[in-house]
Amino acid sequence: MSVQAISAPLVLAADGLRRDHAVLVDDAMILDIVPQHAVPPGLTVTAHAHGLLAPGFVDVQVNGGGGVLFNDAPTVDTIRTMAAAHRRYGTTAMLPTLISDDWDKTVQALEAVDAAIAEGVPGIVGIHLEGPFLNPAKKGIHDAGKFRVLDDAAVAFLCRPRRGAVLMTLAPERAELAHIRALAEAGVVLAAGHSLARYEEIEAAVRAGLRGVTHLFNAMSPLESRAPGLVGAALDLPALWAGIIADGFHVHPAALRLAVRAKGVERVMLVTDAMATVGADIASFM
Repeated sequence: MSVQAISAPLVLAADGLRRDHAVLVDDAMILDIVPQHAVPPGLTVTAHAHGLLAPGFVDVQVNGGGGVLFNDAPTVDTIRTMAAAHRRYGTTAMLPTLISDDWDKTVQALEAVDAAIAEGVPGIVGIHLEGPFLNPAKKGIHDAGKFRVLDDAAVAFLCRPRRGAVLMTLAPERAELAHIRALAEAGVVLAAGHSLARYEEIEAAVRAGLRGVTHLFNAMSPLESRAPGLVGAALDLPALWAGIIADGFHVHPAALRLAVRAKGVERVMLVTDAMATVGADIASFM
């Protein structure tokens, strides 16, 4: 074993912040978190005089980085570039995200992520398919011409075993409950997004296996007094986690606070929805 220690004034552990502690690591494995005075003698210590030592970020919605977009070229090289760019900013696990595209591109993206995991590309733990089974009325930036109806053939393909996690965003009102159930039973993590679903449709989808909501508040049926919609269902149903783009632009800070109060921090995930600009010398992006 080549155990080393990394120390900092503050260390974020599962039970909260610890002051003047050190993390004992053996290569890529964390062995323990101990007070700095309890570091075994003889270990190499990397000491940080300032700042916070925390676990790496997990980002489940990453469209690009390092000057490349996953949709432009869903290859292992693209994935490697994206992962390296985001790693510089603390993301150590991510899902390369493919928005709605031709079916051949979807197949290519799934195979590329499998290959990246097989090759050991650091930080790649699966894929996020944001589409193409979405509602054109809430297409957002997606090309509605790429949208498809979820059918038996697509379900059979998506149910095939993969090396990593498969997160898929769909519009539940445009999918049969039997298809949602089959995907969920096969291990696909299903989230609602780009959707005009009614509250009751989300309830039924949750019973079939729906587990989350993609970019809460954006591109979905709003919360109204007599029609809670997808926003209301996301805030009300305990079974659902919610991803939120917390950049101060996509969601008002008050809406973010409301979501955290309604769901609790354990059911809210912050995502970047990052584009090619992350880690790249690009002045603008359209």
